[in-house]
Amino acid sequence: MIKNGILFLLFTIGSITQLIAQNGLDFYNGLPMGTHKVGTTVDSLDYTTGAVQRKLLVHIWYPAKADGEKLTLSDYLDPQGNLGQKELLENLSIGISGTPDAFPKDSLKLLLNFRMKASKNAEAKTRRFPLLVWSMRYGTVASQNLISEFLASHGYVVAYVEDHPNAPFPWQLPSAEEKESAFNQQVKATNRAINHLKQQPNIDSEKIGMLSWSYAGESAIMSQMGNPDIDLVVGLSSIGFSYGVYLGSELPKKISVEQLQVPYLILSEKIGTNGKERTPSDIFDQMHPNSRYVSFRELSHGNFNVLEGMFPGVLNTNKVQSWSKGGQLAKLGYETICKTALSFINAIFQPSNSPTFDEQMTELKKSLPENFISTFRPNTDR
Repeated sequence: MIKNGILFLLFTIGSITQLIAQNGLDFYNGLPMGTHKVGTTVDSLDYTTGAVQRKLLVHIWYPAKADGEKLTLSDYLDPQGNLGQKELLENLSIGISGTPDAFPKDSLKLLLNFRMKASKNAEAKTRRFPLLVWSMRYGTVASQNLISEFLASHGYVVAYVEDHPNAPFPWQLPSAEEKESAFNQQVKATNRAINHLKQQPNIDSEKIGMLSWSYAGESAIMSQMGNPDIDLVVGLSSIGFSYGVYLGSELPKKISVEQLQVPYLILSEKIGTNGKERTPSDIFDQMHPNSRYVSFRELSHGNFNVLEGMFPGVLNTNKVQSWSKGGQLAKLGYETICKTALSFINAIFQPSNSPTFDEQMTELKKSLPENFISTFRPNTDR
């Protein structure tokens, strides 16, 4: 039994290493990048609320004139450079699988040292590009860097705003009042950052979209409702209208359908982590006619971010979080999520240069397994 276990372990290590070598460890081989080089930088904003001095960090990806010093995955996972390699390797393993030693260190080192598409502080192109802003959810730089680079390469400025230092997670706040106060502060901070970014010379202030993932869908909804500058919302397993981690069951009471009248793209796994089937909300039929709900039959919640979705596919492993799926399904899933989001954003912001979203989805489905995704429209599909 021991001998068989050792042989199995060696086979697993060899298979992962061989797979990485064969694929050239390329996160992008199934994800066609756009024509623009990608730059990335971090801006900061200082402001005062009452007697409290606050600081925001704004991480930005943008179309660049030329490549420069490329970031590695390690730079995204540890932007401050505070972690030693052992801790980085353990954190990466935990992010993918939930345990610190699930994979051979050599394989994880290859991941950490992989050169991404973004170049640090590269000179921005002087054209004006639409702006896409992530709603606040800690871990976005580490977990959504790939789609941020992907969208920037296709002609968008992508930004993520966070408090510095970070505020507590919602489940660390003991009372409903504290949660609501922290939530309202998030929305205000996001809108403050949007106002700042609108003044930048490479941003088209007439085209602003909101991106969200996981529990940050709650703040994306409220940010959109309160900011007339936001023209569309894209949610990666995040947009729901019946409950929020900050506002709880009070969320639906604060939602006005009349204020939701911009196109929403709601991407969701078909079966939630509670085992129940997810379907469009009751208010979906009343939303903007260009809104779409896209259901992924085989995916789970974790597949909508890089660490828990794309990387298990790159490693071709099923050692994943309980709320995710592994193997090549995971890689195909995250690639499809990126392509679907881009198709929707292009259809709204560049209608003269793009087919309709429905036409693009019809074409995309030809390259996918049967019923891999299902698309719903307001009024007509329910």
